[in-house]
Amino acid sequence: MSNTPGPRPGDDWNHMTVIGRGANRVCVVDRRDTRQCLKFMLPTSQRTRVGLRQRVQRWRAVRKPQRDENHAELRAWMQLSARLPPEDLQAHLATVLGIFRTVYGQALCCERVTLADGAPAPSLYALLFDHPQYPAEVLCAAVTAFEQWLLRHRIPLFDLNAGNLLVLPHGEGVRLVCVDAKSVVSGKEIVPLSRWFNALARRKIRRRAQRLRERIRAALPA
Repeated sequence: MSNTPGPRPGDDWNHMTVIGRGANRVCVVDRRDTRQCLKFMLPTSQRTRVGLRQRVQRWRAVRKPQRDENHAELRAWMQLSARLPPEDLQAHLATVLGIFRTVYGQALCCERVTLADGAPAPSLYALLFDHPQYPAEVLCAAVTAFEQWLLRHRIPLFDLNAGNLLVLPHGEGVRLVCVDAKSVVSGKEIVPLSRWFNALARRKIRRRAQRLRERIRAALPA
């Protein structure tokens, strides 16, 4: 949750509906094609307050836009799409279409993740704290399946954020779709050892997945 003024989900932002907001970006429905969303970098005044390391990252991104989060997410998608079958990748990550120029600046364009009726897929966070509808074991099983996919393909996606994981019905259970994979190429480590060494990456993924399962069990009644 942001601790600074700025757009919130449901707000109007430059005549587009906000569907998500992070520390540095806002995600809105593309009014040209509502099946798509656009991610814009927020003005400095509307970004979340962060520590020194992240302030340095922001400073570098301002001076070299190719270092910002939109470019990182695009690089992550391109790297993964170069080595994974499209149907497998798209079942687990929101499809990135590219960086487009708009009248409001550059934006990363992605396909929206929706339910069969076209409604927005709920986030895992929403299903834990806003409108629960699945038991903990169903959601934990989906986390385990997503974890195994990451491990099987050696994908160093460490940011298993409940707000960035959307939930879709799948068979008798559900599956998770990540809508922000920039941590595949851009993490919090000063020296990215976890992306250089597979053993460290696997350990970190397992640790983050276990932490997420514990959060699910703590949020939902047995």
